[in-house]
Amino acid sequence: MGQERRAFGSIERRSGYFRARYVGPDRQRYDAPHLFSERIDAEFWLGEVHRSIERQEWRPPVKVKGRPDDLDTLAGYARHCLAGRELTPRTREEYGRLLEKLIAPTMGTIQLKHLEPDRIRRWYSTVLSADRPVQRKHAYSLLRSILREAEDEGLIDRNPCRVRNAGRVRRTRDIEPAMPAELNKLLDLPPKQGLPVVLAGWCGLRSGEVRGLRRRDLDLTEGVVRVRQAVTRTKGQVHVGAPKTAAGVRDVGIPPHLIPYLAKYVAALPVTGRDGFLFPGGDGVSPMSEKALRYAYGKARKVIGREDLTYHDMRHSAASLAGMTGATTAELKAMMGHATAGMVERYQHATRASRSRLAENMSKLAEL
Repeated sequence: MGQERRAFGSIERRSGYFRARYVGPDRQRYDAPHLFSERIDAEFWLGEVHRSIERQEWRPPVKVKGRPDDLDTLAGYARHCLAGRELTPRTREEYGRLLEKLIAPTMGTIQLKHLEPDRIRRWYSTVLSADRPVQRKHAYSLLRSILREAEDEGLIDRNPCRVRNAGRVRRTRDIEPAMPAELNKLLDLPPKQGLPVVLAGWCGLRSGEVRGLRRRDLDLTEGVVRVRQAVTRTKGQVHVGAPKTAAGVRDVGIPPHLIPYLAKYVAALPVTGRDGFLFPGGDGVSPMSEKALRYAYGKARKVIGREDLTYHDMRHSAASLAGMTGATTAELKAMMGHATAGMVERYQHATRASRSRLAENMSKLAEL
């Protein structure tokens, strides 16, 4: 990274881009409002500024609204970076919490250019608690993504987040997915209790996606549930919006044996139109609440005797059952609403039945 001194101003090369800066008549240093891809463009910009000074037309640059004064610091750049992202309310709240509670207090005032890998490692090992692995992973992943943007913009030469395996969480418990016979027992429950869980266990829908389903999203003729929105809650407010990622918008096939149960349930619903929620709240208009879904799932776990399973574990069941039928990785990605194969792998498990079958097949080799 070199800096070229000139009669007026200076041009600094940063990771393939060029930053122009100068000292104004007020003896304050000013940077160009953006980086330049070509040196000649930076030179032209400095020439224009110099000519305005000579003609006595120069005025101190007006700060761009929304760009913090401390943009060179980690906290300032991070807030500016997150403000420009398209995020769901729930995700924006979560990222803000991670930034303000775990990142900014210890590293927020450090200038981006002074962030070194050793400093990031010390922060990761001392500030982030190993007892909360998911939070630790999310905080590190957020910091890494912010600094990746800084690298792309040429503000730093290289992303200093280089802690090996920091973006992974070791599974702390083995999950034994629910089996078809167990899931089918849920059909004996009242439909508003059993069906929201069934759609997670067979179709891999998230809790917010189940709560966000509208009647139009259920196509029983084609045998498809269309995931187009999800319900989230932030600071006491309920939001209904698009799924967290583009991959979350998807169509999932419904196992045919469930269609008669879903058809009977829909036929018994009060008439409120196709835009009405499939699982409405007590007022019949708003989506089912988190509390109501937790109550329904509590009933479901008792029916199948699986107190070890969380609601989210039902997604593991859906992925494992699909895998047992021979679903490809691409098909599992589409079904689960994930953009990467690595995320899908987290939901695939060796069941007792598959383990026994594998062991038996291996034992047959001894007979040869």
